[in-house]
This record gives sequence, structure tokens and C-alpha cells, in this order.
Amino acid sequence: MTTIPDSRSRGRSLRKGALGLRASTAIGMSSTAPAYSLAVSVGLLAGTVGAATPQVLAVSAIPVILMALCFRELNAAQPDCGTTFRWTEKAFGRGIGRMVGWTTVMACVLVMGNLAQVASVYTYVLFGLDGAADSRVAQAGLGAVFIAGMAVLAYRGIRIAAWTQLLLLGVELLALLWFAVNAFWVADSFTIPPASTTSEVSWSTGLLIAVFLYWGWDSSFSVNEETRDPRRTPAVAALAANVILVVLYVVVAWSAIAYAGTDALADVSDGDFFSVLAGDLLGTAGGKLLLLAVLASALASTQTTILPTARTMLSMARRDAFPGQFARISARFQTPSVATWVFAGVSLLIYVVLVLTSDAVLADSVGAVSILVSLYYLATALAVPVYFSGEIRGRVLQRVVVPLLATAGFVTVLVLAVANAATGSLVVVGVTMVVGAIIMYSMKPPAEGEASS
Repeated sequence: MTTIPDSRSRGRSLRKGALGLRASTAIGMSSTAPAYSLAVSVGLLAGTVGAATPQVLAVSAIPVILMALCFRELNAAQPDCGTTFRWTEKAFGRGIGRMVGWTTVMACVLVMGNLAQVASVYTYVLFGLDGAADSRVAQAGLGAVFIAGMAVLAYRGIRIAAWTQLLLLGVELLALLWFAVNAFWVADSFTIPPASTTSEVSWSTGLLIAVFLYWGWDSSFSVNEETRDPRRTPAVAALAANVILVVLYVVVAWSAIAYAGTDALADVSDGDFFSVLAGDLLGTAGGKLLLLAVLASALASTQTTILPTARTMLSMARRDAFPGQFARISARFQTPSVATWVFAGVSLLIYVVLVLTSDAVLADSVGAVSILVSLYYLATALAVPVYFSGEIRGRVLQRVVVPLLATAGFVTVLVLAVANAATGSLVVVGVTMVVGAIIMYSMKPPAEGEASS
């Protein structure tokens, strides 16, 4: 693994061996924001594919798991916290690697605004402050506090961050399972209507929605340098997170359809179906718990967006793709110091500006994320056979077949994402890539002796 000169790092490194399989899995799961993802997508999926919603959620996991296998192969060879940046840089060269790294960072910057807004709105609703929930100023203020608070926890040590994730994830899982059990119990049946009438167009739209519900599992790889057995544990954690998420998503969606039917869910496709169903199904206390679960989901994902992105920026600074200050590591907490605070500060600033000025631009920014994620996933899948060129024999399945299948899957996803994107989202992507190209290509090349390492 490449390291930066001692004059820059001062001998510091991230805290090695701090995370086990459980913590790494929790980070991968929490990054997907399962409670929030289900809350805002099940109604939308029911309106798009009807009773096929559980099947779509299961099928959409296939390209994601293939991608996780690509990450596993690359991580086993080089467990660098920069993940896709470092691997694509070695496979395709400095220019492409830097743009992939930039794309990864910007996808996370853009999604932070959405997570902070969700956390602030659900907090106000949970405490009955409906006026504040509708106030842009109130949303901006509390969302900024949440970003800053999660940055503090991320900065103060990976173990504190991991325990925070385990606690918040526990709240999510408890609430979601309580909902599913009660929904099946009241429905008195596991039967849902047949899904054979769903059109191919509806299926493609549904798959596009569903595949991004799994985004975030790669955070397990971003903390590889702090994980015990860094070449193996992140992969096991990411695959375990995806398997658990598939089961969770399918069961919750299935229970919701069995209890309420697709028409009732489709009627709330623009909102949170939990808030509509929870009161009648679980009573006031149950409804509050589900609100708390969505809030916990957004907060957990906010923190687990800061964690991997700061480490990507740290890795990029090691390779002179970011200013050298981003490579600084806290002597006390052994976490990326400058990278954590700069990422949190930029995310906070962009969030506040967008919330106070334009809901449309905020929505377009979130819409652009699916395209950016598809791009860096595609680059990672294509990197596998190139990275291991000359070392294919005996691992053709892992280093050729799986990456090509993952590539085909995410080419399809990318085409659908672009075709379904609003014009504003495409503009955001275009601006992001142009700015990234200017910044990345203006940075100096790696120091002498690092280029081939």
C-alpha cells in the first residue's frame, strides 16, 4: 500500500485492527439508510410495479452483489481506504483514477443534503413541531447541527463511530421487524396478488429505483485499513450487509403489501408510507418508533457518508490528487482530521444554501447521485480484469466473468438513470464532472518513486 512521505504524515496512520466483522457490517448496512430507503420507496415501487415490489427488490440486488464481489477481489490485492480511486488509478492511470475518486466524493457531498434534511424534518415531526418541519430556516439550522454532530463523532475515533452505528442500526431493525410482524399478523395472510401483469417498462423503472436502495455497502471497504484482517473482513461484511438488506427489504415490502394492498401504497408514492400506515397498525407509540427509526436511519447514514468520503480524500491526498493537508491524521484519535472537517464543512454549506434558496436544485442534486454512483461502480468493475491482467489464470470467474456481468448490469442502470433523469440532474452531473476535471488535472503527479507502487 502506498504511503505518503514522513514529512507529511509524521508517522501517523489510521487505527489498525479497530473494527471487527460486526462493526464493519453495521457500517455497510447503516450507509444504505434502510428505514428511510424503505419509507420513501415502497409506495413508489408499488405504484410502478404493483405486487411485484418484493421481487423487484430481490432482483435488483443481483448487480449490487456482483459489484461487491468485484470490490472483494480488488480489496484482497490492495486494501487501501481510497478503494475505487486507488484501484482504478492503478488499472487505468492517474487521470481516470482521479476522476473516479472525484466522482465518489461528489456523490457523497450531494447526498448529504438529502440526509440532513430528512433528519431535521423527522425530528420536528417526532416532537410535534409541524411548523418547524415546514420551515426552510428551521430545516437548515437543525440539519447543519446534525452534520456537525455526526462529523464530531466521526472525528473522535472509528470505535465511537462504530458503536454509534450499532446503536442506531439496532433502533432501525427493531422498528422495521416490529412493523413487518404486526403487518403480517393483522393481514392474517402471507399472500400477495400475482405480479405477472407488470410491464417490462415498469420493471425497468422499478429496478432503477430499487438498485440504489443498496448503495452504501461499500463503506465496509472504505474502513479496510482500520479493520481486522483487512484483506478479508470488509468483503465478508459487505456481502453479509447486502444479504441482510435483501431479506429486510423483501420482508418489509411484502408485509406492507399483504396488509395494505398496492393501491393504498401507491396513493402515498410521493411520501412516507410508514407515517400513513403506522398509526392504525401500531398505535401512537408504534408510529413514534417508526418515525424514530427513519430519523436514526438518516443520522446513521449521514455519519457513514462522512467516514468513507474522508478516507477517500485521505487516500487521494497520499497520491497528490488532493492537497497534502488532506492526508493529515489526528494524533489523538487516529482519524482523517482535515478531510473529515472539510468534507463536513462543504456538505453543510451546500446543504444550507440549497435548502434556503431552492428545493428544485436540492432535488436535482439528489437525482444526480444515481448517475455518479453508476459511473464509479462501472469504472470499478472494468478495472478488475485490467488490474489483474497477466494474473487471470485460475481466477477467470472472479476476475473476468463476474466483472463483465457487473459491467453489463451497471451499463443498463446508467442508461436508465440518464434516460429517467431530470434536465437539472444532468446539468448537476455535467458541472460536477467539468469542475472535477479542472481540479484533478491541475494537481501535481505522484512524487518520484510512487507512480508504480
